[in-house]
Amino acid sequence: MKFTKTIAILLPVIAISGCSFLDPLPDGSYNDDNYEENTKLLRGYVDKIYNDFIPTLYATNYLLGISAATDDAVYRSETAAWRKFSNGTALMSGNPFTSKWNSDYSAINYANLFLKDRVGISSRYLIDKEADAVYRRTMQGSAFGLRAWYGFDLLRTFAGKGTDGNMYGVPIMTEPAATDKIDNESIRRAGVDECVKQILEDCDSAYFYLPESNRDYPGDPAQSLTVTGSVRYKTLDRVCIDAIRAMVWLFWASPSFNPDGNVDRYGQAALYASRVMKHKIEREGSLAGGFDPLSGFRWYDCNSAEIVWPSNFSKATDTEKCCYPLGFGGQSNIVPTQELVDAFPMANGYPITDSRSGYDPQKPYDGRDPRFYAAIYYNGSSVLRLSNGAKMYSFKTETDGADAPGGTMTSPTGYYIRKFLYRGWNPYDQTVQQGYRCVHLLSWTQMCLIFAEAANEAVGPDDSGTYGYSAKQALAWLRARKTTEGADGLGTSGDAYLDECASSGKEQFAALVRNEWRVETCFEGERYYNLRRWATSASDLNVPVHRVKITRGYSGEEVFDYNEVVENLSYPSLWAPLPYMEVRRCPNLVQNEGWESWK
Repeated sequence: MKFTKTIAILLPVIAISGCSFLDPLPDGSYNDDNYEENTKLLRGYVDKIYNDFIPTLYATNYLLGISAATDDAVYRSETAAWRKFSNGTALMSGNPFTSKWNSDYSAINYANLFLKDRVGISSRYLIDKEADAVYRRTMQGSAFGLRAWYGFDLLRTFAGKGTDGNMYGVPIMTEPAATDKIDNESIRRAGVDECVKQILEDCDSAYFYLPESNRDYPGDPAQSLTVTGSVRYKTLDRVCIDAIRAMVWLFWASPSFNPDGNVDRYGQAALYASRVMKHKIEREGSLAGGFDPLSGFRWYDCNSAEIVWPSNFSKATDTEKCCYPLGFGGQSNIVPTQELVDAFPMANGYPITDSRSGYDPQKPYDGRDPRFYAAIYYNGSSVLRLSNGAKMYSFKTETDGADAPGGTMTSPTGYYIRKFLYRGWNPYDQTVQQGYRCVHLLSWTQMCLIFAEAANEAVGPDDSGTYGYSAKQALAWLRARKTTEGADGLGTSGDAYLDECASSGKEQFAALVRNEWRVETCFEGERYYNLRRWATSASDLNVPVHRVKITRGYSGEEVFDYNEVVENLSYPSLWAPLPYMEVRRCPNLVQNEGWESWK
């Protein structure tokens, strides 16, 4: 078995807890030396990753926070770690990526404990032999798949050019960390290609062990329930693994990590994304009440057909409290920018910069893309209860309004996040405060966007013969589908702008794809990673972000001003900084460029 020394990486996690990963049971009967004798502990390694490391809310993990480190959103607080990172004032002690480094490697370590010497798959968990065989394969496949997932999360976060001018990935960890045998000098960052190879190998292993699908096409429902019960909802399957493969290949094909312009990588990304799309359309679409690419997805529904891989569900209201203004029981912590608002096209599909769009800057919220109304609250919009359409709150962001910039815990931009928020929530009514939600870890939306970008680069916008779908078709599905509230999407009566971009060739279509990435996945963390795989230098990212200022004219009409800057993005580097303590402890762990002062 491959062994890569990355021992010191997990020390921060261990040191915080002050104990081993294997605390003895209350009676002291199991410890580091005899854990293999207890299968509950073994399967607990995989269950712990599923239960404790995978986020269940957008607001309490990096997904929403990292969005505020882009031109899509901004933290209200000027002292927030993500805001300091984006404006170039972050200190080594306030590195917002440290927790990600520690938690991702910790999750990988749990997977390695299960996989070590094949002890996990060689153990007996259930009395019934057939059910036990299925369970063991599911757990083994999950361990490989989760290691691939977190390996990729580390790679896309920390890969970059080092201070020595070379491109690096991250240290590869395929064995459990040995806390008593630390060799700090041996810890080095592997190359990007080497990291990708390891992740894809783990995907291959996971694919071998896992069933085809857990959620909507389980094969034998009775056996599925017997083996894993409700836990099966969030476990990986082969469809998920293909989705991860698609993400990895697109990352590897992107300009920042593909200096030779290897188009075959785009082809692989398109292939795996198309396999997921095919499963959704043909397998899940054949089921009663199954998947329909033109049906609206529902953020509040943990069983939405949109989802490829969900997190565990949660009823916590942290996201609502984070995004709503003080007047509706929230704190306005993270809010949209004017730049993101401007990225949404008009209802006819044309961008607001196109003269054919019909956009009026003094009536900016009239006739916009239906997705805009589903994602963002603006002046005059309301919080409507999903069950009956009752108005629970109305936003007043004009000057002197209750939600205007400059107030206590109000948005500094004049906009508020609507996406993700439970439409039944009311902070003043305990009977409707909560509803089950989950994080869409992998989704139909992501696969369509990956496919559209990759297929366009590999074969152009209109080719439908190579992969069974065309890049244009993938975007058409997204633009035309219904919104969360059931409103018709773009393109129900044709989409002239999409047709125009597709007929104009790869370059213009690629620009449309990038904007669709921005609109479709806003606040999901994708833009941070997309910008870094597309950009050529930090200067591409260093732009001002703006607010809207709304006043009243002499006749009482609203007057809109878009010239006020909220924040100037000023990244010292394209790349995220490695945790300072890790670089200090490990002399051969090269820091990314731009962070040379963190010594």
